[in-house]
Amino acid sequence: MQGYWTGFLGWMTRDPAWWAAFQAGAFFFVVGLVLVLVLLPWWLARVEQARWRPMRHMLALAALQAHRDCGANVVALSRQFFRENEASPLERLLRARRAIEAQRADGARFGRAVSVYAPAVDARHAALLADTAALAELAERTLSGLTRLYLGQAVVRVGANAVHGDDALGYAPAQLVSLGYVAEMEALADGFAEAAAGHRGRLEAALGRRGCKAVRGELERIGGDVAMLGADVRRFCGRLQPADAGDVAYKTRERGERGARSLDALIARFDRG
Repeated sequence: MQGYWTGFLGWMTRDPAWWAAFQAGAFFFVVGLVLVLVLLPWWLARVEQARWRPMRHMLALAALQAHRDCGANVVALSRQFFRENEASPLERLLRARRAIEAQRADGARFGRAVSVYAPAVDARHAALLADTAALAELAERTLSGLTRLYLGQAVVRVGANAVHGDDALGYAPAQLVSLGYVAEMEALADGFAEAAAGHRGRLEAALGRRGCKAVRGELERIGGDVAMLGADVRRFCGRLQPADAGDVAYKTRERGERGARSLDALIARFDRG
C-alpha cells in the first residue's frame, strides 16, 4: 500500500505546472468551503438579526412602558393610603381602585404587544418579556394586597353629612395593629421594590448602551418612585403601635364601624350620589 501511494504521488508531481494548478485549485476549494460552512451562516445570522432588530426594539420599549406603568400605579395608590391626603374618603377609594384597574389594563396591553411582536422574540428578549409579565402581575398583587391590608384595619365612619367632616377613613395616632400586619405590609412593598430593581437591570441590558442613555433619567425617576413606596409604608407603620394578636388591648381596640372591608363595598358605603 505504501508503494502504491508513493507511486501515485510521484505520478501527480511529475508535471510541476499541473501540480501547482492542483494546489491552487485545492486552496480555493478550501477557501470556498470555509466561506460556505462558516461565513455564510454568520452572514445569514446577521441578516436575520437586522431583519428583526426594529421589532425587538419595540419589544424592549413595550417592557419599558410596562415598567413605567407599574411604578406610576404603585405610587398612585401609595399616595392615597400612606401619604398625607386631604381628599374625601370616597375620592381616595376611587383613586385607589383606578390605580388597580389601570395596572390590570396595563398588564393586558403589554400582553397584546408581546403577541404582536412574538415572531421577533429571541432567547434574550424572551427572558425580558417573562420578567416583565411577572413584574406586572406582582404589581397588581401588591396593589391589591396593600389595599386589603389598609382597609382591613382602617377606622371607617360614614356620617350623615359629609360636608361637615363626618366621613372618616384612616388610622388614629398610635392605633393598635398586629405584628403580622406591619410585617406583611412591609414585605409587600420591599418585594415589589426588589423585583422592580432586578427588572430594570434586565431592561437596561436589552435597550443597549445608546437606548439606555436616552431613558436613564426616566429610569432613575421610576426607581425613586418605587423606592418611595417602601418609605411611605415604613413611615405609615411607624405611626402605628404593633401588638401581639392575642393581646387584650389589641382584641378590644376601637376599629370604628365593623362592616364590609372590600374596596367596592366601602366605595358603595361612602357614595351618596
